Amino acid sequence: MRKRLRVAIATSATMAGGLLTVTVPPATAAPAATHASDFNGDGYDDLAVSAPGTVVNGHNQAGAVVVTFGSANGVKSSRTQVVTQSSSGVPGASEVGDGFGSTTASGDFNSDGYADLAVGAPGEDTSAGLGTGENSGAVTVLWGGSTGLSGGTALEIPPMNYPKGYGHVLTSGDFDGNGRDDLAVGQRSYNYVFFYKGGTVKSSKLGGRNGFEDTSLTESSTGISSLTAGDVNGDGTDDLVVGGDNNDTREYFKQSLYLAPLDLNRRTYAGEVSHGEAAAVGDVDGDGYADIVTGFRWDPRSWIEGASLGGNVTLTYGSADGPDTSRPAVTITQDSAGVPGASEEGDEFGSSVTLGDINGDGLADLAVGSRYESVGTAEYTGSVTVIPGAVGGLATGAAYAYNQGSPGVPGAAEAGDYFGAAVALADTSGDGRADLAVGANSENNMDGAVWSLKGAASGLTTTGAVSFGAGTAGLPTDEWPEFGVAISG
Repeated sequence: MRKRLRVAIATSATMAGGLLTVTVPPATAAPAATHASDFNGDGYDDLAVSAPGTVVNGHNQAGAVVVTFGSANGVKSSRTQVVTQSSSGVPGASEVGDGFGSTTASGDFNSDGYADLAVGAPGEDTSAGLGTGENSGAVTVLWGGSTGLSGGTALEIPPMNYPKGYGHVLTSGDFDGNGRDDLAVGQRSYNYVFFYKGGTVKSSKLGGRNGFEDTSLTESSTGISSLTAGDVNGDGTDDLVVGGDNNDTREYFKQSLYLAPLDLNRRTYAGEVSHGEAAAVGDVDGDGYADIVTGFRWDPRSWIEGASLGGNVTLTYGSADGPDTSRPAVTITQDSAGVPGASEEGDEFGSSVTLGDINGDGLADLAVGSRYESVGTAEYTGSVTVIPGAVGGLATGAAYAYNQGSPGVPGAAEAGDYFGAAVALADTSGDGRADLAVGANSENNMDGAVWSLKGAASGLTTTGAVSFGAGTAGLPTDEWPEFGVAISG
């Protein structure tokens, strides 16, 4: 892809629909996507922070998305854009319980060089299906441009008798290998994954729509619970990790891999990866194949296979055939050698996971959220553990952790913050190293807050760390916006 020229920008703020909206002046260079979440074309990754509980025009839990724009100094609270269904050009209307922004996924879906943002509203009522359409869900694509996100298109829901929660999970990737970003969508009531192919126009079908049933989740009543993309077998086409339950065999929290999922001639079910509710894909050992990390927050139960006290993460290596069967999967807990802390009941180590190159060595590093970790006497305050990538796999001996009580981290470790409920690694400062964004959706009585720690050659650094809450980001805090419950970038 062509490289974008980085330019200095300034911002101005206006009020729209009762929410703060920041306008970014146009960049002067011709756009070309080098960053998957660069919505305004300035060469820096941006973050999309979910606040699905936000009150909009008096409607509880209508939902909002806050874009925090990257810069040479990373993200700043002064450079945000709030988008709701009451924003100009966005389809639909802000209504009670829509949950707009519950999930997001970025990609250049119309091939114009600017990243776009797909936004799920799983509580949206529509006319889809044979029933009332209550809570059928919806997905809207917000279009990127030189001023940030502007306008949007509601995607057409595929024919289903009783859709529920459409768009409650999303991910993006080049799933057919044609060089364009595609969007994958899951829902709560069916075991189908639906794709909107990347195209060259802004339409409800993008370049076309396709889908398939995840046959590993037969008789599931919960539908698709997670979607994660990456090129596991190194063929230039992104593969898809699909999470969900299999009720008829009492197999819960399964994660399965599909190779080339949007290419009808190459689509291959590559089998179950490991158990878990969260997943991330990236090359941790530098062999050219993306590896899969799954996070499993549950403590052991008689009906849960693969759980560990306090939670765990499992690394499955990639290969030309998909999962590398010659190398056993590696499960890591807080009791693993070198990992800070200890495995304790209810920590939920693995409640969130993300992969990215923090130190610029070409290997993906792992950040793991433990949203219920206690810090001192403060319960459920949360923490994040970083495990660097290495030629031999994840280097647990070099692991380190941060919480709100760590030196240099803004704020204080308080009970019930849920620091680490969401984690995302993205190069928001444009220096070739991934910066860590952390969400604590329960901070300040469920207002929520977000932190950003910069990547460096030595790993994450608290130098220049920033944090800001829902109110600073431009959200009303009269109810429970849960700003930071999910982050994509």
